[in-house]
Amino acid sequence: MEKLLKKITIIKYGTNTLVKKNESGDFSIDYVNIKNQGGVINNFDGPIIIVSSGAVGLGKTVNGFDYIEDGIIRKRVLSAAGNPHLSMEWNKVIPNKTVLQALITHKDFTNDASKESLKSIIYNIYQNPNNAVVQVNDNDFITDEELKLVRGGDFGDNDKTATLLAEICAEIFGEVELIINTSSDGVTKDGKSVTELKNSDLNDQYIESLCGENKSDIGTGGMANKLKIIRDLLNKGLNISISVINGKKPEQLKKVLNGEVVNTRII
Repeated sequence: MEKLLKKITIIKYGTNTLVKKNESGDFSIDYVNIKNQGGVINNFDGPIIIVSSGAVGLGKTVNGFDYIEDGIIRKRVLSAAGNPHLSMEWNKVIPNKTVLQALITHKDFTNDASKESLKSIIYNIYQNPNNAVVQVNDNDFITDEELKLVRGGDFGDNDKTATLLAEICAEIFGEVELIINTSSDGVTKDGKSVTELKNSDLNDQYIESLCGENKSDIGTGGMANKLKIIRDLLNKGLNISISVINGKKPEQLKKVLNGEVVNTRII
């Protein structure tokens, strides 16, 4: 397999970027933001993969499955109910491209046969870089890796999936850009965005002093987890650039896709 001499962009959306909270404190899907984010992607010329949370939230709008007492199993069922709607929603707001749904597990990246199959599919789809967008989510129906903290809490909320995809894509494409959408203006310190972070500085102590241990209200990840996962990815010496931006501000995505530095760049 010869490398495709082009750049692929992987755009990761956490749960908090795709939902909104009403005055009663209840969460619902932020269809306006999905539409605006999709509009930016729709007008971009180049291969894009979306790693998108939100299936559980959409599943609740279809059927709450409140009779299932086990919370993790209920989330797995809600994810299965919501995933088709999530994919259709992205397809609706990106009319210039065909959105393909890919439900995968972390084991697919470690099993040699599954990994080679993923590489082959991605390689063949993006022979035409503007024809399709692959929308990826963890297959929570058969695994609960994304729905609870495992392996010491080193991944969650599709963060690990995005970096594993970036690693695979680095074997296929000449350049990989990973854009992580969060609910804040990138990595912040004292209320201000940190413009640049050096990967060599991202030891656990510095990350925890910068981000604390707090997780989001409805996601399973957190900024500290994100930075640790990013650090581990960049330590492999691959040609991957990473930006952390605000997923509630689609104008930031547009700027990054146009080559501008927005919020936090990790080098």
